[in-house]
Amino acid sequence: MKLKAEEFYELLELDDEYRELKLLEAYDDFWEFCLYMDYEFFTIREPILKDVAKAFQEVEEGRITLLYVGMPPRTGKSYITSLWCAWVLGRNPTESIMRNTVTGTLYNKFSNDIRDIMRGDTHKRRYLDVFSNIKFATEKLEGWKLTTSEHGVSYFGAGVGGTVIGLGCTKAAILDDSIKNAEEAMSEHALEKKWNWYGSTHKSRMERSCPEVHIATRWSNQDIPGRLIEEGEFEGKKAKKIVIPALINGKSYCEDIHTTEKLLKEKKLLDETIWEAEWQQSPVEAKGLVFPKKDLNYFRLEDLNQKPDGILLAGDIADEGDDSLCCPLGYIYGNKVFVVDVVFTKDPIEITQPLTAAFIDKYNPDRAKFESNNGGKGFAMKVKELIKAKTTIKWEHTVSNKHTRILMKSGYIKEYFYFREDVEAGSGYDKYLRELTRYNRTGKVKHDDGADGTTMLAEMMDSSGVVEEQYLEWDW
Repeated sequence: MKLKAEEFYELLELDDEYRELKLLEAYDDFWEFCLYMDYEFFTIREPILKDVAKAFQEVEEGRITLLYVGMPPRTGKSYITSLWCAWVLGRNPTESIMRNTVTGTLYNKFSNDIRDIMRGDTHKRRYLDVFSNIKFATEKLEGWKLTTSEHGVSYFGAGVGGTVIGLGCTKAAILDDSIKNAEEAMSEHALEKKWNWYGSTHKSRMERSCPEVHIATRWSNQDIPGRLIEEGEFEGKKAKKIVIPALINGKSYCEDIHTTEKLLKEKKLLDETIWEAEWQQSPVEAKGLVFPKKDLNYFRLEDLNQKPDGILLAGDIADEGDDSLCCPLGYIYGNKVFVVDVVFTKDPIEITQPLTAAFIDKYNPDRAKFESNNGGKGFAMKVKELIKAKTTIKWEHTVSNKHTRILMKSGYIKEYFYFREDVEAGSGYDKYLRELTRYNRTGKVKHDDGADGTTMLAEMMDSSGVVEEQYLEWDW
């Protein structure tokens, strides 16, 4: 039977042997430390937060080097993270922690909270019962230092996008939310800026194989945790994800934190995308994707051991500086299209024309079709001059709405197209597939070349899986 909070602290005060045991446990075990600091809060949330505490313990002990925690609001994920920072520095007073947050204001709050915990200004000085030798050399919010620090700073950070110069972290690099709201999550530009900041600033402060901790609402598949998940970073033995939705099979994840009745009311009041992201940990664009990864068919190149019935290539020409040339090549087997390879690059035309010609010579497709808009005709004519293969090359001006065309062929692509699962990360095919699976139903995406090129290939087939009649009528 669990003690009530007042009984727990009364026992600590009256029973010296019990108190000594709990102090030792709080030093060695992070969950016991949480209970010692705030018994009532953590006993209520034990079904949820105990697993988080165990994962944090594994990070501190070096058994986990990459941790992601995603849970509904007001569960206590930021609070337990702050307590963990205090506990880690109590056990490792010479080391350093970086904690970057969504805004500089929030960083300052967390910095102040942890500093107050460690000074004994909060929690009735309980922290100093466990770690009695902690003393501060400096107490600046932007980066304070313990007297024992060997790294010039003990705790530091900034708002996401801010500057963190000349400082390094050794014990933990924490990113506590990077997305403000759904509006940011739907902005490819904002997401790209944050990803670049993560690589150039956040990661650059990590020293000596410092572990990473990500505390986040999963706003987008292209937020920082989403990209790490997509790149397979969480598949290793030293990586862990703890993702808990608010409603599980229609019931609250923890009635003591949020009742089912309260959650259902919250769901009714919120926009579906906000509810799914903030409460269910399901990225806002997940339901709006035209080509979700889970809905696509996949194959491995080694599986294709028969000669195809035909080979087709479609070419979507890069019409702006940041667009990509996209030329998917499909092997046709009956009514199925296996996208065996693709030219997908942002290289300039003087490189892509001979590159595409060499690609055609390699695979010798029966037919190739290029979109003639925005210089596509000239591109196709030059490729035709360069090739040695007997491929018939045509170009065609497209007048119909691009987004409508993609939506019209999306069902066909998901039913009959197969994509490779054995490609190297970072390859052109990998980038092509990522762009295809990011295309959403609004059509408001920065890059649509993957979706457009695949649609062109689908348009070279009819619903029965044979070449369209217009191709049969052309003078090949």
